[in-house]
Amino acid sequence: MVTNIGSGTVVILGDACVDMVVKSGRDSKGNEFKARPELTCGGSAANTAMILSQVGVCVAFVGAVGRDAFGNIIAGSLSDAGVDISKLIQLDDAYTTVVIAVVYLDGTHTMKAWPLDGGADLMLESSHGDISVFNNPIWLHSTGLSIAKSPTRETVLRAMSYARNQGVPVSFDLNMTGSLGHINGMLEKQYEHNLRAAIELSDCVFGSASDEIALLYPEENTSQAVRSLAGKTRTAISRRGELEAICASGSELIESKPFQVDTVDTIGAGDAFNAGFIAAQLEDLSIEKSLQWGHATAGLSIKTVGSGGKFDRIDVLKFIEQQPKLV
Repeated sequence: MVTNIGSGTVVILGDACVDMVVKSGRDSKGNEFKARPELTCGGSAANTAMILSQVGVCVAFVGAVGRDAFGNIIAGSLSDAGVDISKLIQLDDAYTTVVIAVVYLDGTHTMKAWPLDGGADLMLESSHGDISVFNNPIWLHSTGLSIAKSPTRETVLRAMSYARNQGVPVSFDLNMTGSLGHINGMLEKQYEHNLRAAIELSDCVFGSASDEIALLYPEENTSQAVRSLAGKTRTAISRRGELEAICASGSELIESKPFQVDTVDTIGAGDAFNAGFIAAQLEDLSIEKSLQWGHATAGLSIKTVGSGGKFDRIDVLKFIEQQPKLV
């Protein structure tokens, strides 16, 4: 695998959990699946960290898990993927978050997290989130789930502010999934305030069109909502599954079609997209090429069960090269 894209370390700060993936449905003969549940490392931030490392980026993960078997799975998975886990904290008085994901025949899924009010990943203290300890950080990325509760909320926002002041590019995935920060499908006012604070500290913001960006920017259409999210200084990207991604950057509005693949499981597809886009930006590729990379890493990730997938930079380049060229 080609390693060390860029000349420093990408710092990923935020959520990590264990995904318990259960297949659900019936085969062509009407037989119900009897597959055993699979345990994989998950969490939006952790997923992005692992895929970035797989495609050759030097990555450090900053976050918290419980000192339990699930926390050990996360630590082992990140380490095996080549991620620096020297700042992964294992807490004695908190449980690692477990997400039970039921995956259906068409690759869609439903998810439920435990503990219901948040696990160890939302208990990262500011003293543990000091990114100044890394030599030459070249990018910082975090997620909306990570600012749902204290103390991780303050830890993330402080790190984003520090990176911004140091001239380090900052990206943020809205990632407003689950019940934290929501009441009956509506954003809590404090959570919305925190999201907008994180957006203001970001150079690049990712989100899904319908259930994230539209909640913050209820414009007439997705393009207008993405422009509002981008403002005058940011790059904003709306991921839309099988539809074109929409990106606003400066005066540009770019639509980018995803690659067609046989979908097995869409868990973590957005996180994989983030990783591909960030990796391409670190190579100084154009926005259009970076969106291609995002689609490629997302496409490769949904070909396997669970978040992530085993692929590297060479696989991404081959995958892009094999796609039909637009005339």
